[in-house]
Amino acid sequence: MALTHLASGFLVKLIAGFDDTMTRIPIVANLTKTKKGRIIFSIGIFLAVTVSIIIAFLFGSIIKAFPYSKYISSALILIIAISIYFELLTKKEKKVLEKKVKKIKPLSVKRFFRLILIGFITGIATIIDDTIVYAGLFIGSISDSFYSIAGIFLGTMLQLTVIIYFSGQFSKIKHKKEITTIGLIILAILIFLEII
Repeated sequence: MALTHLASGFLVKLIAGFDDTMTRIPIVANLTKTKKGRIIFSIGIFLAVTVSIIIAFLFGSIIKAFPYSKYISSALILIIAISIYFELLTKKEKKVLEKKVKKIKPLSVKRFFRLILIGFITGIATIIDDTIVYAGLFIGSISDSFYSIAGIFLGTMLQLTVIIYFSGQFSKIKHKKEITTIGLIILAILIFLEII
């Protein structure tokens, strides 16, 4: 059972965060040309994911108090999937991020605190929709939720590894929003059917 929740958290992070990873890759490329700089930037993103998990856990606790919480969670994920496909949320946030990045000059490694802060702000801006998706993992028991959290962190580490080492290859992937939308719809169905 623990492995199921761990895998659920991992898969949810990969599916929900796919579009975010693709958004962050050009930002990282614009800010830093070194691996060390990308690692520092990734620390900020990791902190943003941590904040998002805390908010999602609290939100999941609220959803859990309602009857038919699985159906509510599935409906919210479907709404997020639709908003991603039609770029109802992401289009605006991408424009805001692009404007901010254009104003930022490349940073040296010595000024890593600023790079962490930029990573954190970028993470928060791109992870807002994921918070609602994560909440669907936290409508079960507290022990199950901790395994889900561990899975989310494992997925986060994989995505940060992609940003640090393979950003060039992944930036060439096409149909990003379609992949994310289909993944979220599958996720909503799995939650609706109480498979995860």
